[in-house]
Amino acid sequence: MKWASRLARPMANEAGTEVARSRGAPRHAELVLRALASQWQSMLTMALMFTATILISIWIQPYHDRAESRAFGDAGTTKAGWLAIEFLAILAFTAIILWLAKKKLDWIIKWGVLFILWIALSFTLVPIASFMMDAEEQPFAFRDEPGAGEMLWVSDEANAFIVDNGTHLLMFSDVGGLETGSVGWAGATPVWEHEIPNEFGESRTRRIVPGPGVFTYCDKSKWMQLDANDGSLIANGTDPCEISFSSAGLDWMIYSQNILYWDDPDRDYQAIHNWVWMMPENFDAHEFLLGRTLTDNSMLLVAERWAGIIELEDEQHTGEFGDVDVTVLWEFYPDSGDRFTAATFGHSPWSGVNWFDAEDTDRLLIIGSDFGRLDGFTWNGSGMENEEHMAFNEREAFDGPIRGVMLADDWRDGQPNLWVVDGDRMSMFSGSRMVEELTVSAPAGEGAVGMSLHTVPNEAWAEVGYEDGVMIFAESEGWHSGVAHTPATEPAYIFVDESGYLIGFLNWSWIVAIVLSVVLMVLLTLYPEWYVVNTVGILTGAGVITILGVSFVPTLIIFFMVAAAVYDAYAVYRSKHMLDLADTMIGLKLPILLVAPQGKGYSFLEEEAVMSGAGDGGPPADSGAAPMKPLPQAEPKSGDALFMGLGDVIFPGMLVISALTFLPDGAGWFGMSLALTTGVVALIGGLVGYFVLMTYVAMGRPQAGLPLLNGGSILGYLVAGVTLAGSGALSFGISFF
Repeated sequence: MKWASRLARPMANEAGTEVARSRGAPRHAELVLRALASQWQSMLTMALMFTATILISIWIQPYHDRAESRAFGDAGTTKAGWLAIEFLAILAFTAIILWLAKKKLDWIIKWGVLFILWIALSFTLVPIASFMMDAEEQPFAFRDEPGAGEMLWVSDEANAFIVDNGTHLLMFSDVGGLETGSVGWAGATPVWEHEIPNEFGESRTRRIVPGPGVFTYCDKSKWMQLDANDGSLIANGTDPCEISFSSAGLDWMIYSQNILYWDDPDRDYQAIHNWVWMMPENFDAHEFLLGRTLTDNSMLLVAERWAGIIELEDEQHTGEFGDVDVTVLWEFYPDSGDRFTAATFGHSPWSGVNWFDAEDTDRLLIIGSDFGRLDGFTWNGSGMENEEHMAFNEREAFDGPIRGVMLADDWRDGQPNLWVVDGDRMSMFSGSRMVEELTVSAPAGEGAVGMSLHTVPNEAWAEVGYEDGVMIFAESEGWHSGVAHTPATEPAYIFVDESGYLIGFLNWSWIVAIVLSVVLMVLLTLYPEWYVVNTVGILTGAGVITILGVSFVPTLIIFFMVAAAVYDAYAVYRSKHMLDLADTMIGLKLPILLVAPQGKGYSFLEEEAVMSGAGDGGPPADSGAAPMKPLPQAEPKSGDALFMGLGDVIFPGMLVISALTFLPDGAGWFGMSLALTTGVVALIGGLVGYFVLMTYVAMGRPQAGLPLLNGGSILGYLVAGVTLAGSGALSFGISFF
């Protein structure tokens, strides 16, 4: 809503009653021009504040363009249901304020609104301080590395891996030299290597499954059991196994597709059928993805069409060959038509324990699929439980297929992170909320990828032992590496628990921003003059604009703006409760408005404007008051000002920021990008709506600002967005939830 202060109220009565009736439109137009001429300074000042607020939001948008800043996460950006909740929250907030005002509980209103404004103010000051004080972060980017081979196994901590280069198995546990110039696994020194004769050439299927202190290798022609520490040969055989693993000193083989047997060199297993069990029908050893020994008598296996835990028997059965099925303790299937494409088993981010000190029960199985699903299950020591924190499928976070998953600690701070490769994108999620902290283009390739993470020292974080993570990425086209850097800025304070688990950290920029926000709020409380109110209002408005703008796609923002414009018109012209709200905020000197004084002598401290009842163009018909006569002139007074509700800036600004955030890449006008061009034109459209609105505000009537302001911004967005991006300006895959 927009309204003028005391200056034009007599003129409103004049234009709305006697003058309009007696002289007609020409006289009214003359009065409008005179009013505009008398108030042009305050109107121009307000336009500049309107523009400055949105420009600041454009400046800080890159800082907030990330999942943790979005009100409802990445998936919520296209959900109309969340937008509806946001709109209802605004209505509820307005109703609560009016109720509290009616009950004369102004102190609750004042301190409650000040607290909310302080939070919103930090949305602006923190990024500004960060831009000015923090070192520029080093982006994650892959580089190609020489080397060849298939990554057959990655440790549960993801800090070691085994590669088959065609002639040897090579075990690596430290490739930190990548940071200093050594490249690829070929540039690092393997912990051990073991020669593997290749009878089947490149067509052979190779599997490695870890066990207690050993690795077991199968390639259809033979099996080998290697010491995990030095790679020395413990045992071997010529059994044509698909998968082999060891548990409780016993060696197990899976032959053909689904035949499980207990191998004993002293026994002819082929003749003793009661040592053979049948795997589940959907399990196919040709499609093996992951295997882990859980206990002495249980084994976790994941294939493309089946995942489960089987019981390992210690006694023979009495049935016939092929008639006895293995005991399944837990199992999970992909959806119809889908298949599992990647799996990882590591420490759970939700255990609440530093993974350095975690027990074997603090483990998480994550399985990705061809349809882009990501399912998680927690191993509790005796069985699997659905991990309720895994909400990727509900959010439709991945388009699929999932090519790789990994649980790894990027900074070695005790907090596991989830790394996911879907299609040509790699993302990293952190914390209990699985906030998407990194999204980069993955190296080109198809099919499954192998990933491993290693660390190198970071001097700024050396005191607490945090290190940069070095990503090793292997796919069909080759090997690649990249560095997941800890923050480039040395933190002022690092908070850890007794075990060294990272709780959080503070930069000096954040401290400066917090102190400055507190100072501004104290100043606002003690001395709410118009320039203090405007300063806080502009900064607060920019923060709110940015947070909401990065939280919803433009189409939803447009729906929001239309709904808000209709509500604004109703609240100003029909119910008039918005005028009551304006009275309350002016009386409390709260910065949810902008003030443009007409003269040097104006003081907001003395403002006692009463908006309720001022928007009808004259006194009520039954009031007994005589119609006011035309005034010969309207000169500005030092006590006059123009007011603008902060919402009149926020809504057009939201569309500008949403355009910058979500529009597709492409060229725009005058050397700008498509997104920036559309955002700028939306801003210009809002300004056009503003100047049209001023022709009404100049006559002293409180006006619903959003119909014209939002209408102008939406029109500007459609003109530029649809012209440059076509249907891409409006099509964002919107759903309700």
